[in-house]
Amino acid sequence: YLQEILSIDQTNFYLLQKEASPTDLEWLNSQTQVYNNGSSFNDLADTAAAIQQLDLVITIDTVIAHLAGALGKSVWVILNFDSDWRWMLDRNDSPWYPTARLFRQGKIGDWENVFEQVGESLKNLLDNNYPTNKNSEIKPIKLPEEAIKKSDNLKNYTSDIMNKIAINWPLNPMTGWGIYGINLTLQLLQNPKYEPLLLIPPSIQPGILNPLHQALLNPAFDAQKNLQNQLKNHRGKKINLNLPILQALGSNFSVSNNIVGTKNIGIIFSENTQFTSEQINRSKAYDLIITGSTWNTKILENNSIKPIQKVLQGIDQTIFHPAPKSNIFGDRFVVFSGGKLEYRKGQDIVIAAFKIFQKRYPEALLITAWHNFWPQFMVGIEQTGNVVGLPKISQNKRLQITEWLLENDIPSNAVIDVGPIPNYMVGQILREADVAVFTNRCEGGTNLVAMESLACGIPTIISANTGHLDIINNSHCYPLYNQKSVKPTPQFPGVDGWGESDVEEVVEMLEKVYFDREDAQLRSKTAVSFMQDLTWEKQIQRLLIILQNII
Repeated sequence: YLQEILSIDQTNFYLLQKEASPTDLEWLNSQTQVYNNGSSFNDLADTAAAIQQLDLVITIDTVIAHLAGALGKSVWVILNFDSDWRWMLDRNDSPWYPTARLFRQGKIGDWENVFEQVGESLKNLLDNNYPTNKNSEIKPIKLPEEAIKKSDNLKNYTSDIMNKIAINWPLNPMTGWGIYGINLTLQLLQNPKYEPLLLIPPSIQPGILNPLHQALLNPAFDAQKNLQNQLKNHRGKKINLNLPILQALGSNFSVSNNIVGTKNIGIIFSENTQFTSEQINRSKAYDLIITGSTWNTKILENNSIKPIQKVLQGIDQTIFHPAPKSNIFGDRFVVFSGGKLEYRKGQDIVIAAFKIFQKRYPEALLITAWHNFWPQFMVGIEQTGNVVGLPKISQNKRLQITEWLLENDIPSNAVIDVGPIPNYMVGQILREADVAVFTNRCEGGTNLVAMESLACGIPTIISANTGHLDIINNSHCYPLYNQKSVKPTPQFPGVDGWGESDVEEVVEMLEKVYFDREDAQLRSKTAVSFMQDLTWEKQIQRLLIILQNII
């Protein structure tokens, strides 16, 4: 019955239910017009905040009906034949909630006619722009004189300026920030209400961007060149742009240029948990800070940094989805490990565990995607006791991973290092793996590569700490719950909440996948369903819902 309603044009549906069965979630996530907000709610205050953003709430007789009615939101309540006494009899309105409209079963078990009425009413609402509740009186809203003046002043701005959102970091298909920027820009280009403006030139070498994305992004790249020419005479000076700006932030809360907007929104994936008073004061320059994980949110809250909102990263389902392997490695057991090589990412733990595993199961093959454009952050790995030394850097600036692993007693025929690869090629590499391992000591966000692995349906082992906690669950991955405290480093003096995974537990999880492929397949199927609610399309839409109240 619900399918016909969800297929009505010009509508988007937002799920307010906190929990749903795996079967229901799988079906709902397959609906392109449905966004699963309920899974991120912590309490009814979150639910109420979401309801305030909606045009209409459709619900059965649950707390949602009463909450929407109490908030004065238009709510359609679907009732069974012998409904609760509070809804009375033979009427389609409610004395308790003037904005409510009731849809009743005519006889026991007859849901078809009820949903048919709801569908027709929704179509009439869209076709004729009827008020959502015919019984409620629509009262004009009187604006104070000051607000009217502001409204009149807005007419002086051109519509394109009002809809522009500036992005103040470089697009790059080979870095986490760059991938975020590409997907943010692509989603804004598809949204009729907004237009992206790039403030920094893209860092994209020829041939490493999806050609279709390249064609879509070329106008934005051209606009950036024009802007750069206009601003070249203002270098070193503070530049005020009459539009909102999204800024990529590190833990020092500073930006790489002197450009500010009418509203300045920071986006942060901070791993450092210690902030100086100067950094905290600097954070006050932002009208809003978007965090990439629940853990990151709590770290900022504990340091009195506000206002903040959480929006997780996303995945591109056209790239990261289940598909057949090419079986180029035959009967070898393939282990994938990704993320730039550094102390924080914990690849030394992967190496120590794989060394043990490969000696027990010689057919094991490790595929690494560990290239790091900032090799200074590798320092610290060699001091953990898990590995010897650091990889050398070749003349073409590529890390010599295979040679380094050979020095650490992993045979060269047991490893393939893919080096730096653009994001649109990662999916086909991931799908060759039997298992993926992420022993990260910390993630300020949710670990983009781990999310991509889950979306591809790869059995995934993930450390249970920091930002990872937003994406792990026993039903869809293999969490590493044995987490010890982590020693600070010069790059990361604050490591509260970081976790050191146990090498033996990693080996145990590898063996679980190795010996129980049926359970691994079941978890992977659940992971794919879970990740369908974390696409870039849905996550950027969630970001825009938050931003529309700011900009």
